[in-house]
Amino acid sequence: MATQTLTTETLLDRRLRAGWLRWETALYALIILASVIAHLWGLERMALHHDESIHAWSSWRLYSGAGAFSCWSGLDENGNPRGGVFHETYCYDPVYHGPSLYFLTALAYFLFGDGDAQARLPMALAGIGLVASAWWLRPYLGRAGALIAAFLLGFSPALLYYTRFARHDGLMVLWEVWMVIGALRWIDTGKRQWLYLTAAGLALAIATHELYYILLFIFGIFVLMRLLAESRFARYLNIVLLAVIGLCVMLMLVNPPLPFGRGLYIGEKAFLVASALVLAWLCQRLWPPEPILTTRLRLLWQKDRPALWTALAILAGIYLVLYTSFFTYLPGAIDGITAGLIYWLGSQQEYARGDQPWYYYLMLLPLYEPLAVLSGIGVVVAMIVAVVRRWLAGRRVVRPAAKEAAQDAADVDETARLIAFAPWPLYPLLVVFWFFTAIIIFSWAGEKMPWLVVHMALPGNLLAAWVIGRMIDLIRRERSPVHIWLIPLIVILLAAAIGVTFWRLGSGGPNAFLQAIIPLLIVFGLIYALLTLIGRLGVKPVLAALGLTVATLLSAYMIRASWLVVYDHPDVPIEPLIYTQTAPDVPRYAADIRELAINLTRGNRSPQDTTGGLTMPLILDGGDRTAEGSLAWPLQWYLRDFKNIVWVNGSELGRVPSVDQLTVTMPDGNRDLAPMVMLYRPYVTDRLRDLLRESYVQPYGKAGVFNWWFPEGSKCAPRSPGYKRFYYSTWSAAAAQEDCGRDLSSELNGPFDALLWPFRRENWPALGRYLLFRQLPEPLVPGAREVEVWLRRDLAGGVGQTATTVTAAPTLRLAALNEIRLSSGSGGATGIALDRQGNIYVADTLNHRIEVFGPDGTLLRNFGTQGNGLDQFYEPRGLAFDGQGNLYVADTWNARIVKYDAGLRPVASWGSGDLDLGDGRRATITEGDPARNAAAPLGFFGPRGVAVDAAGNVYIADTGNKRIVVTDSNGNFLYQFGAAGSAPGQFNEPTSLALDAAGNLYVADTWNGRVQVFTRAADGRIDPIPLAAWPVAGWQANTYDDPMLAVSPDGTVYVAVPSRQHVLTANASGEALLRWTGVGKDGVPIASPSGLAVAPDGSVWMVDRIGGRAARFSLPALAPATP
Repeated sequence: MATQTLTTETLLDRRLRAGWLRWETALYALIILASVIAHLWGLERMALHHDESIHAWSSWRLYSGAGAFSCWSGLDENGNPRGGVFHETYCYDPVYHGPSLYFLTALAYFLFGDGDAQARLPMALAGIGLVASAWWLRPYLGRAGALIAAFLLGFSPALLYYTRFARHDGLMVLWEVWMVIGALRWIDTGKRQWLYLTAAGLALAIATHELYYILLFIFGIFVLMRLLAESRFARYLNIVLLAVIGLCVMLMLVNPPLPFGRGLYIGEKAFLVASALVLAWLCQRLWPPEPILTTRLRLLWQKDRPALWTALAILAGIYLVLYTSFFTYLPGAIDGITAGLIYWLGSQQEYARGDQPWYYYLMLLPLYEPLAVLSGIGVVVAMIVAVVRRWLAGRRVVRPAAKEAAQDAADVDETARLIAFAPWPLYPLLVVFWFFTAIIIFSWAGEKMPWLVVHMALPGNLLAAWVIGRMIDLIRRERSPVHIWLIPLIVILLAAAIGVTFWRLGSGGPNAFLQAIIPLLIVFGLIYALLTLIGRLGVKPVLAALGLTVATLLSAYMIRASWLVVYDHPDVPIEPLIYTQTAPDVPRYAADIRELAINLTRGNRSPQDTTGGLTMPLILDGGDRTAEGSLAWPLQWYLRDFKNIVWVNGSELGRVPSVDQLTVTMPDGNRDLAPMVMLYRPYVTDRLRDLLRESYVQPYGKAGVFNWWFPEGSKCAPRSPGYKRFYYSTWSAAAAQEDCGRDLSSELNGPFDALLWPFRRENWPALGRYLLFRQLPEPLVPGAREVEVWLRRDLAGGVGQTATTVTAAPTLRLAALNEIRLSSGSGGATGIALDRQGNIYVADTLNHRIEVFGPDGTLLRNFGTQGNGLDQFYEPRGLAFDGQGNLYVADTWNARIVKYDAGLRPVASWGSGDLDLGDGRRATITEGDPARNAAAPLGFFGPRGVAVDAAGNVYIADTGNKRIVVTDSNGNFLYQFGAAGSAPGQFNEPTSLALDAAGNLYVADTWNGRVQVFTRAADGRIDPIPLAAWPVAGWQANTYDDPMLAVSPDGTVYVAVPSRQHVLTANASGEALLRWTGVGKDGVPIASPSGLAVAPDGSVWMVDRIGGRAARFSLPALAPATP
């Protein structure tokens, strides 16, 4: 088979100074390193998708030896899997695809522990392997082309997203490339290792996903046609292909429905099939005429048969080991071949999961893989031109030669063949056939899901690499002068000038044409310059330079598209590549449940449950009888360790609610209300909600998003927004009426309106905003399923206690003087502080940033992102300023204090966490033991409060370690006091600190339900024995609502009581002066007061943690605060 020679020396051949290292090798290493970072960085940041969680959970059961795997047992009379067969280790069920993912993920758990990142690790490594495998393509792509292939395979939006996704497709793309590379290299060289690679790739593909049926069909058709072309039946190929294409045209005109699937009609699919056959005919007309495949197969059988048996042994060995679970489940040897075919091409094909239109992938591919699409179209056009030119050239040679009677007829045929036929290499013909046939088959298939687009993106990018490599070689071969590189500049300026011209002409008004004259003249000038360069340099080099310019621009777009969908908003469905994605809040719910469980049941530890949290019971919605509304996935994965989850029928609970249905057995054996209840919101009726409100609160607000999806529109509403409005066309009016229950014929679009939509001028503004900024056209918004989370009231600190302050205090309802709405997406804000200029700083805790507002409430800036860098946070809470204007931040789950100078530049941090609690949370856990506290003076466990005195000493509430740590302003340890307990001077979860003018320290000893007040000893340090301690009604153990303190210059103490929705105002002795709550400018009451700060004028700023706002209140005159 023809391959590209690599003899001409280029930059990629030259050696670096190291002597052994070439530029080519260095560039490969750089691309692979970038791919490693791109595939592994932030793997855990996106919540696991529904399908991902099933795969992660099943792999965890395999890893942990939990057993009870569901095995294939055939279909019932309704065409559904029969079920009922289980095994103690993995067994194949085609519903969840092949075994390789589960064994590889279990291995990842074994090596690195179980978690979201580890569940995605095998696919990420496959993505890296895909990039490295491009090295083997050098004989077909050339050095430059292979480097480009590595780049495209590594950073294609679809390939990068789904090789960081716990689905089988991320593995399949690697096996597919190995199959193709191994087959091509074996055909060329006959070396055994390439045959073995083909066998291994095929075996792993069979053991991964039932898509191998489609791959075998695609490659089988190509190989069959090649074998026929090399056989004595070659003369009949054209007749057979033309006959089948003619049949497809007839079916397009009649358009009968398919006997299976929903919304599938033969006419639309016949168009795609006919296109594939035309492509097959083009390939047949262009490939090399000399025997290639038959010769290699004959040599294999006659001279290298041991290699064949070895390859078959590799194929069978991998298949049997994986499908029989290392020979522990022998029926898997049969199921691996038959079950997938029965289920996916039978039952599931009819089900048509996703219910997507036939043009679904023709929409996704240009959006995410425009370079592959453009390259594919260009190659097909070039193939058509080549066939036509060679046919015309052949006629010109044969006719004169045939008139010469003296010339032998064989010579005529040979001359015609040599002149009229210059064959293409087999590689581009195989890849272009693979690309377009994959589009046809996946568009025809009933199930259309976004992750399947990778099986089209893979050959498309391999084809694009070949095209770009050819253009680079053409420019180098033609030895084009340097000024050919003016063409990219001309093209970019020309595109800009054309855009400005159309913008001016479309703006309307009497002067629109005059305003367009100058850019129009520029357009003509640039076209003249381009034509001049063509005249001097030739058409081919200029066309190649134009192609490289377009490829560069499209590559830049693809990089941006990859960044947006993979890193910027991977779990926000404003991209059609994101399908029914778990919302970002769900892992946070799970983390909070785990933290609550550990604190609630820490006395029930065992060797199997070292933290004591896994026995806490939970009530979760299992959906109705058909599992509609179930919260099982991904919660079954995120709560996989919990031993006492009660799954209820949420639909029935909503219809007939009762306290008994909310009662569970607690770890101590007593019956009590479940600590937490999570329900699918549509099932929560008013009766059930009223019942829940008696004993529960909603810590996350009225509802949260559980999972959400891209707004597709409705196939039964052809005039509504969304791409599904083109689902039915004038070709399928009868089917639309049957499916939608009404006559839509007057509303239906044309059969190809979906493909024409981007080319209509009125759609360009919306299309441009989406391509550049992913801004959804109005009124489209993501669809969502919502969940309600209910926390037992006593665990939120809302019941039971009575104040024991010296005197009763009135409760007032105050109106806010000012109100600041925190930025969109803010949630769980806590700490607040004011600088000397009156600017307001708010800790936007759950978004891991600090927001800064001017005195008038205008947002000035925000800083910080999630992470552990110096300018990053993980749930910051307490804030404090010193006398020099330096800001100190309690970076809670990075277990440290971060110091910023007056210009808000990070200058220092101190504190550490030596344990990873999951999700990146760090902590040093001493359990409040004095000896362990002394051994880890700056080892923090969730520090929440910080304060700074006049001398610059920094006071830190080391919440989880039950102590107060004091450092200097540079983080040098000075001393500490406190330990776990409820005696004076001991603490249980201190959350906030405040200092008065005299230097007295106030500590919110939250889980002890009190405020402790400390004075200074003779040495200037805080006396560890408190001056006073007074209880706070509403503060209770095992609550996480971050109550905070503030002290005015006159010694008035302000205490937030989130569970009671008020603030207590008291003196240093705890004498209650006032209880007050507030309403915002919109009349909405404060829901959960948290952070407090006193302004210079005596007014009080308060953060409403649930309401996502900060408000300023002016208090009435109070009695003097006396110590």
